[in-house]
Amino acid sequence: MRVVDYGWFVLIGIVLVVILFWKPISTLFSGVTEKVTNQESYEAGKAVFYSTTQWAGEESYQSCAMCHAPDFVPEEGKQIKMADYKPGEPHVLKNISKKYPSSMLSIGSDLYEQVMVCVTRPTRLSCGRVSHKAQFMQDLMVYVSRQ
Repeated sequence: MRVVDYGWFVLIGIVLVVILFWKPISTLFSGVTEKVTNQESYEAGKAVFYSTTQWAGEESYQSCAMCHAPDFVPEEGKQIKMADYKPGEPHVLKNISKKYPSSMLSIGSDLYEQVMVCVTRPTRLSCGRVSHKAQFMQDLMVYVSRQ
């Protein structure tokens, strides 16, 4: 009589479940890593998000908050030259980390690429690509991912 080892079937079943449900599983892990992130990085990211000189210096007046924060109020006398800016119509980043979940292998890579769309597009911030290793970008990613 031949004995069948069912351990392989269980292992294959687990692998299939992980493959099929990877996105919800990775979202669960991203929630854990989000709670570990320190408050200082969040506050620094918020400062970058609202800064009107971070992206192009003093000669330009633009920020992430202009298009994404309902509480942003432009300074009096400043002209906003971003074509995609619509006063009073912010594109709020609510639950953005669920739309662009992190994985255990590449934390925030989809979200980072979406942020780069805003940073590099000529009708938005119109800056060059920023390395994901830059400290201010890491802080910004922490802030944006908690929105």
